[in-house]
Amino acid sequence: MANSVSDMLMQQAGIVTDPVATAVTLANQGQLDNAQQMLQDVLKKTPNHPEAWFRLGQIHASRNEFKPAVQAFKRVIGLAPQSPEGHVHLGNTYLRNGRLSQAIQAYRDGLKFHPGYALLHFNLGVAVKQSGDVAAAIASYHTAIGLDPNYAPAHFSLGNACRESGQLQEAEDCYRRAIALQPDYVGARVNLAGLLATRENYPGALEEAFAALKLQPDQPDALRAISLSLHKLGRYAEGAEIAARALAVSPGDTMLQYHMGEMLYGLVRTGDVARAHDYAARWKAAFPDDSVAQHMAAAVLGGQVPERAGDSYVRETFDRFANDFEKVLGGLGYKVPELLCSAIQGQLGGRTGLAVLDAGCGTGLCAPFLRPLAKKLVGVDLSGGMLAKAEERKTYDALHEAELGAFLAATPDRYDVTVAADVFCYFGALTPSFTALAARTAPQGVFGFTVEAMPADAPPSDATAADGYRLGPTGRYQHDASYVKAALEQAGFSLLSFEDTHGREEMGQPVPCFMVIARCA
Repeated sequence: MANSVSDMLMQQAGIVTDPVATAVTLANQGQLDNAQQMLQDVLKKTPNHPEAWFRLGQIHASRNEFKPAVQAFKRVIGLAPQSPEGHVHLGNTYLRNGRLSQAIQAYRDGLKFHPGYALLHFNLGVAVKQSGDVAAAIASYHTAIGLDPNYAPAHFSLGNACRESGQLQEAEDCYRRAIALQPDYVGARVNLAGLLATRENYPGALEEAFAALKLQPDQPDALRAISLSLHKLGRYAEGAEIAARALAVSPGDTMLQYHMGEMLYGLVRTGDVARAHDYAARWKAAFPDDSVAQHMAAAVLGGQVPERAGDSYVRETFDRFANDFEKVLGGLGYKVPELLCSAIQGQLGGRTGLAVLDAGCGTGLCAPFLRPLAKKLVGVDLSGGMLAKAEERKTYDALHEAELGAFLAATPDRYDVTVAADVFCYFGALTPSFTALAARTAPQGVFGFTVEAMPADAPPSDATAADGYRLGPTGRYQHDASYVKAALEQAGFSLLSFEDTHGREEMGQPVPCFMVIARCA
């Protein structure tokens, strides 16, 4: 009788030992085909060999062969229910393939036989957290830690779950315990750095993030935490260097692109203009196809000023910040919608039942103030993410995802009132938009808007300035008062009021703006 493949492999290797152990050695060496053949030979001779089924299941799982892996681990459980590893690996196979309910059941079935096995409790916690049950995950992690207090991943995962549930001090304690048990735990150091930054402990965040970089150079989340912390500490030059390094690692990270813009703005605000120009030039050259990099770098470098921000820049900006937009504005003392809508109402003489256009409506912050005036309230915005938030208000009669000029050119409707709160800070040249709005405004219709004011001390030779407007280092346009008034007159509007105010704060300082109400002839 010819020797089996297993026998030949063992002879070639000069090994006379347990073929299952030999298969494990081959698998560890990356010889999966030979290891699998050897295990299959064992199972032909001994079909009820639980260790051979287990090792065969591991090979199938490593190759993402879902069904054979599940079948093998089920055989292990049937043959050796007293061993917890079959339950663990069956659950893990389900989990890796997105079968959450089956994974949870596999772990729970295992715990019926092995209630004191820490890894089953830990893996159950991972699965139930993925299913959205954070409280159950926390309970499972605590049980696992009670059974094995020195298992660092359980402390780390408990930290993640506590952070998600708002238990920030508990999360910090868990991360620190994981690091104490395993000092080279990069994930724990990175997550602790992010948590400390969230809690405004920026020096602590820097310490942990730099420690993570020593273990894993160019770890993207560590670089992000360092950049954020340096920005908050006002160390803009260092922050720009780190942001540039982070972008080299994660060039598609839109948030990092915005963060670089914040660093450059900080450099400009603190008078380090030359260094801001240097970083901006390198940034612009490195990302020729990124709308954020091109727009924000141009805001620092100057040169030919575009008449308005590009559609892709505006769309990406507001889609990215849609979920946090109102929270962020709330922290900046933002009251433009209330003030502007109140000023418009003061010009209406008590009229209601009007056709109202909320131009650049965003998340709908003006809607509660406009709805009492409106028979029909229409919102238009370029950002689908912002419109999704506006839709949740159930306040508008219609919402349109479109660039303002394109919408005005296409609609046959006329409006008694148009409001544009902080919309024209993304437009430099105002006359084209004002003219288009006038064409869609009913006789004696009212138009109210805000623009950022051009600084009185802006140098005449400012390379970012055009005739009447300037692209500021924030990436938003600033306008001269006389230019705004001239653009209104040219479009056919008569001025009703023109007030100096401030729309929000920027780096702790009020941002001057003009609040303007005009009437169409």
